[in-house]
Amino acid sequence: MRLSRSTIVAPIPGTARALLVQPLSGQAAVVAAEDAAALAGLAGGGALPPALPEETLRAAAFVVDSEDEDRALEARARADWAMEAARTPTQLVVVPGFGCNLACTYCYQEPFDPAARALVAPEVIDAFFAYVDARHAADAPRPYVTLFGGEPLRDTPAHHDRIGRYLDGAARRGLEIAVVTNGFDLEAFLPALAAGPVKEVQVTLDGPRPVHDARRPHASGGGTFDRVVAGIEGLVAAGIPVNLRVVADRRNLPALPALAELAAAKGWLELPASRFKTQVGRNYELFGCASRQRREDLFDRVELWARYLELAEAHPILRRFHRPRFHGLGHLAETGELPAPNFDACPATKKEWAFGPDGSVYGCTATVGHPAHVLGRFHPEIVLDKAAIGAWRNRSTLTIPRCRACALAPVCGGGCGAIAWDQAATPLAPDCRPVVELYGIGARYHGLDT
Repeated sequence: MRLSRSTIVAPIPGTARALLVQPLSGQAAVVAAEDAAALAGLAGGGALPPALPEETLRAAAFVVDSEDEDRALEARARADWAMEAARTPTQLVVVPGFGCNLACTYCYQEPFDPAARALVAPEVIDAFFAYVDARHAADAPRPYVTLFGGEPLRDTPAHHDRIGRYLDGAARRGLEIAVVTNGFDLEAFLPALAAGPVKEVQVTLDGPRPVHDARRPHASGGGTFDRVVAGIEGLVAAGIPVNLRVVADRRNLPALPALAELAAAKGWLELPASRFKTQVGRNYELFGCASRQRREDLFDRVELWARYLELAEAHPILRRFHRPRFHGLGHLAETGELPAPNFDACPATKKEWAFGPDGSVYGCTATVGHPAHVLGRFHPEIVLDKAAIGAWRNRSTLTIPRCRACALAPVCGGGCGAIAWDQAATPLAPDCRPVVELYGIGARYHGLDT
């Protein structure tokens, strides 16, 4: 008897306990640190700790007798993963233009050609929906369209015309639309969004007024906070689901408690998750980032969530503001169940596509606009690079050589293919995630160790 090669042992910081996770069976347990160490010693002939009954360990698949048992566990988990993936709708990300009305201190499109920032032409929008009709009409579940940028919601007659065309085209096909916006001109689009099939609107707010305005000023130099907040209030009043995003680094993370207090005062935290949710995303460099951003300001994943845990313990309002997922531990804390394992964290060309304003096709949000990642065209005609698409579509922990023998693969999923490409010039490389450390932080954050 030995630990399954997929059983993960995560020490819980600040305690003498560890979290056991068997992602292939969906089981988790908190045990004493010395008992976890004893389990790790089983393969060398060590004794089973008295506090952990063998029957319980076997039922959870924390321990196995053979490699055949491990392979059978993986086969069943792969089947569960495939069924879960089949139930996931495809996201079709469209970029009306890469132009923007803000001058943020970080910008993920900054390295790309400024000449590509022209607003999409009406005929390109028609070509996009012709592409959807040709390639996604039979998709089940139905895909949804995400308006991205640059900044898609700019208060100009041309932008109102283009956004209206996307909303109308989606409505005629029974497709929902999501919007990713900086929120500055959001109020001007509320009537159109309230009438359209809107899935959610993601708005970025990086902190209270002085912090947000320093990080996300208008291109003219003025602040943007008040208009962004007014836009969010308009969404809430109209019943349009809000996804409030914070891009976090060392400069603004300490201000999150003040932002949480603002959200509570506005009544946003009283809304159901179907109407208001939050995400805290790590600020990082992908292909490049704005020159005003200092690398020393960036967190790695462990630092970010370790610091967030400290802040949440000092400021409990943060626990209401945002509940980090920690690779499924948030779901476990809420439902008592771990989510299905994830053998592929990269949706590019499988459950996500992106479409540039010039008629180019890309695999995902992270690569749209990057000339090295063009996978074809949808205008003036549909022409796709099948070999390039195949390299992305075949990416998973089952095909990435370094992932095949990794015990963390069913949780990490191989990470982001765009980051892997940026680091190794191929999608068939891993973007490794610190699963063990995040499990430990997550167990403490969600109180699983109590």
